[in-house]
Amino acid sequence: MLKRFFKIGLALALGALFLWLAFRNVRLQEVWEYAQRIQFGWIFPFAISALCSHVFRAERWRLLIEHDKEELDRVTLISGVLVGYLMNIVGPRLGEVSRPVYVARKESMSTSKLMGTIVLERIIDVVVMVCLMMVVSIYLISDVDLLTQIFGKQTIDFLTNKSSLGTYGWAALFIVVLMGLGYLGIRFLLFLGTKFEVLQTWIDRAKEALVMFKDGILSARKVKNWWLFLLFTLLIWFCYTLMTYIPFWMFNMQEAYNLDMLDALVITVISAIGIAIPAPGGIGTYHYFVKQSLLVLFAVPAVTGIAYATVTHAAMVIFVASITPIFLFVDKLRSTKAGKPVV
Repeated sequence: MLKRFFKIGLALALGALFLWLAFRNVRLQEVWEYAQRIQFGWIFPFAISALCSHVFRAERWRLLIEHDKEELDRVTLISGVLVGYLMNIVGPRLGEVSRPVYVARKESMSTSKLMGTIVLERIIDVVVMVCLMMVVSIYLISDVDLLTQIFGKQTIDFLTNKSSLGTYGWAALFIVVLMGLGYLGIRFLLFLGTKFEVLQTWIDRAKEALVMFKDGILSARKVKNWWLFLLFTLLIWFCYTLMTYIPFWMFNMQEAYNLDMLDALVITVISAIGIAIPAPGGIGTYHYFVKQSLLVLFAVPAVTGIAYATVTHAAMVIFVASITPIFLFVDKLRSTKAGKPVV
């Protein structure tokens, strides 16, 4: 419990730090006045794009788990994805736990195995994000000075091998020592299990859960239609890019600063890095990276950039918070009729 509170506190501190970085040197009164000029016609297509991204993510997830149970309820899967996003707003990485727990209970599946598929999904998302970031950095930005202004000098130095070899050496040594201590700790627990029957019972349960977790990660081998899996992945990122591009119209940014879909892709990739930082729901980190990328790459004033980031982030939070209870209610009704467990 103490460890969980520490993680949440650290995440909140990170969010607060990036919020300060995002809003510093910007007058809140100007941001508020600018935000009042928005055109609300963009909200409906934005909501449709957001919903489609969740549906495509649920469909892609189904391809990873359908070999265990073919008759998976799509409403349950979408509800699980939405629950995960909602819980990520409450606390960092809570969604990665709540999504598989919800679906496992509804579909009578292994929670550990579903958590393994979530880890696999995250690995795939990170790989795609890194590939897109390389494309953006090399072909669309290709200026280290600009990247330095967005991400900071230390980050760019680290990624471009300007850091000293000693830093890499100490980091590698720390990882090796940590792995060694973990191995010794596991061996010690296994030894204690041979002495205490109660402890051995828990060890056996942990082993079973780890096996299921491993099977979940390796579920990629059982995907029947990889082309469909890749298509859903592309559609997810296309929807994310639309969710960046459509709000350009709320402040007439597409005309004032000549922003198009390719520019939206750049902002999407950079903001995804901010969301990946363990702050609750990307609060602060999203605002900072969006403002910086708009300012540095497209000369969008800081006031406009932070207003854009604040409104779009708030719209996403409100959308998830509004639509999740609706899907949960529908899923509960369907489960009651079908005689499934009601969560």
